[in-house]
Amino acid sequence: MQKKRNKLKILTVSSIIILLIGILFLEVIYVSKKIQNNNIYESKNKTYYEVTLKPNTYFFNNKIEANNYYIANSIKTIDIYFDYYLKNKTKEKINYSYDITATLKSYADNGTKLIWTKDFNLKNINKINQKEINIREKYNLDYQYYVNYVKTFQEYYNIKVETYLYVKLNVKINDQVNPHVILTIPINENVIEIAMKEDNTFLENNTQRIGLNEIIIFDFIAVVVILVVSKILFSKNNVETVLKEYHDIIITIQNKPDINSNNIIFLTSLKDLITIAVNNNINIFNYQNNYYTIINNIYYVYILKNKELSI
Repeated sequence: MQKKRNKLKILTVSSIIILLIGILFLEVIYVSKKIQNNNIYESKNKTYYEVTLKPNTYFFNNKIEANNYYIANSIKTIDIYFDYYLKNKTKEKINYSYDITATLKSYADNGTKLIWTKDFNLKNINKINQKEINIREKYNLDYQYYVNYVKTFQEYYNIKVETYLYVKLNVKINDQVNPHVILTIPINENVIEIAMKEDNTFLENNTQRIGLNEIIIFDFIAVVVILVVSKILFSKNNVETVLKEYHDIIITIQNKPDINSNNIIFLTSLKDLITIAVNNNINIFNYQNNYYTIINNIYYVYILKNKELSI
């Protein structure tokens, strides 16, 4: 009988551990899906550029595609095709505005110290309220204009500087500035390489991740489930169930036993009394919810309270 009880305990503890691991596993899956599948915005962007050359006898084609090296003196324009699309998946309207800017920045000491900057506003579009953003702008950047501008600056101060031109498409969405596309164009070099970078900080900051309240509610439900199941599992150890399980060794008597008060040991648990009886292979006597057994003229007594019959 004792072995049966031990197996029951092991089974109960194992069931609770497995249940807890299962609930935590489901929570991880739930949180992961919420993070991965709940982007507020859907974005599709194809901004690109190409370089138009001055008339010359060396190049058969006056257009050179992106991601090449370019002879600075041969460049007429850098043709930038801004293609920006953003849709709100919640179907709410988006308040946005955008502009295209160019900024010259000159550095001294091998590019370590910024000594001069100049901003140019190339295009500005005021606020628009729509369900999606669909920007398609072509801008032919006059490269030699900025080269001459920097040259004049250097001649005026009689200095040599390292200068870059930064061309940006800035999209302001719901009062959040998003410098989406940035082209970095060297000015004072004979052969240049143009770098283009898309900034996705706005999308990253506006991912609808699972909220703290949802996690708290989920954990609360998990705890409640564990408590309920634990109650069901542990109900096998309550007094009422124990009495039914060990009814074969419990004998109910009608007459009050004559017990010497000097030889009584009161127990606080019926399970302890049953353990003593099982280990000594003796019976338990029940008189009006007073349970006892006798070993060497010593009475081991447990008094059952009514409220213990239902848990």
